[in-house]
Amino acid sequence: MSSDQPPPPDPEPAAKPGRSLTQKTVSGFIWSAGGNAAQVVLRMLVLAVLARLLEPSSFGIVSAALIVISLLEVTGQVGTSQAIIQRPDLEARDIHTAIGFTALTSCLMGALIFIFAADTAALFDMQGVEPAVQLLALAFPIKGFSVVSEALLQRWMQFRRLAGITLASYIFGYALVALTLAYLGWGVLALVYGQIAQTVLLSLCHIVFTRHVFGFGFHWQVLKSLLVFSGGVSLARFANFFAMNADNFIVGRMLGAEALGFYSRAFNFMTMPVGLLGNVLDMVLYPAMSSIQTEEEKLRRAYLLVVGLIALTVMPLSALMVALGPEMILIVLGPNWTEAILPFQILSSCLLFRVGYKANTILARAKGAVYRSAWRQWLFAALVVLGAWAGHFQGTSGVAAGVGVALAAQFLMMLDFGRRLTSASLGDLARIHARHLTVALLTGGSAYGCAVLLRAYDTPSIAVLFAGAVSAAAAMLAVQLLAPKLYGEEGEWILTIAIERISKKDTNLR
Repeated sequence: MSSDQPPPPDPEPAAKPGRSLTQKTVSGFIWSAGGNAAQVVLRMLVLAVLARLLEPSSFGIVSAALIVISLLEVTGQVGTSQAIIQRPDLEARDIHTAIGFTALTSCLMGALIFIFAADTAALFDMQGVEPAVQLLALAFPIKGFSVVSEALLQRWMQFRRLAGITLASYIFGYALVALTLAYLGWGVLALVYGQIAQTVLLSLCHIVFTRHVFGFGFHWQVLKSLLVFSGGVSLARFANFFAMNADNFIVGRMLGAEALGFYSRAFNFMTMPVGLLGNVLDMVLYPAMSSIQTEEEKLRRAYLLVVGLIALTVMPLSALMVALGPEMILIVLGPNWTEAILPFQILSSCLLFRVGYKANTILARAKGAVYRSAWRQWLFAALVVLGAWAGHFQGTSGVAAGVGVALAAQFLMMLDFGRRLTSASLGDLARIHARHLTVALLTGGSAYGCAVLLRAYDTPSIAVLFAGAVSAAAAMLAVQLLAPKLYGEEGEWILTIAIERISKKDTNLR
């Protein structure tokens, strides 16, 4: 790092000198996972309350508006924050140029989308979208001022601070505002103002904790070098935007606001646990992999470990969510949301594809292979459009199935791309996934068998969910005792890390 850049303020334990990259990454993963896990639990609780206070169409309207805002975000930020994280040597003028550029483009895009809100809302042919878009567009420039600050906190590996900011902004921003206004009968505006409150609070906190380097500047050569990298990132992000929102657009346009409400809640509920892992991977792995991008053997070993950890955590969870999907929907969303059950189960069966491909896009960014990643993302977007359109004739479940096929294709493409970037063998990757597929089938089968038995006796949903989860946990424990090799090196790594941290805490207590 250049001497032109001041050091990060008050380094956390994970960021202090003398600790290895592995220690920093593990510490960051734990803090990020803890913060995200807490937010997942809170989101489920908040969603459970909101689903009983608001109509499905309200969620559909906000989902439609957020599609427009997400496109605005991709366009306005142009990937410069990712360039700040990946840049090997960072100077103060790089930071100031990136902040100035993203702030300017975000303000311009926010103004444009506010002016043309009626035209963008007309694409959905859905009442109520225009005012939601206008309100969200007004808050967007605030985020533009803070994205580089967030990137700096990631680069400095201050994950404990990031986790605290994210959790606090959700509690005192979205949850507090949305629940209060929904209870007071504000309808769709409760969700809109909740989103705005969270964005404002999150952005202000990011800026406060990087205020010693916050500033505006313009250096043409610096901007050019930032845009060379961020251009590829933006191409990939545009593709990912269309891939992640095409299904919502097609459902909203072809099937209406209520259907979009059911589908979007099924998708968002599915992505809550997977989003936990995906967000942590992006936040922690990207700076970690960027720091070893030229060390091929170390990067290859790290890549195989990450692939194994994803399979170990996601595949059994996917099987559990498919097996207990009806109970999860009924408990969290309530009896009025039964139409979301089958789409939720179909999408849950694709969890590995959703998280696994994202890990490979992180690797591509860390290696600077952003343009080679971008065309694969565009192919994925085309597959999502095709799958969602073909599936909509069978309703929301058909859309979910079409999206699932597209996710599977993208996962295989990006897994092969990651293998090529790290020189990992196809056999190693196949063995990793075969092992954890076995564990997932045992876990899901145990939970499903338990659920079927209890459903036959009209057992309450909460009891079925609890018993199924206990059955799945027992199956995983049995695998550890009887066939620990199924968990592989990644299982041994988790046990080693856990034992080390428990021993350290025990020593500190003494």
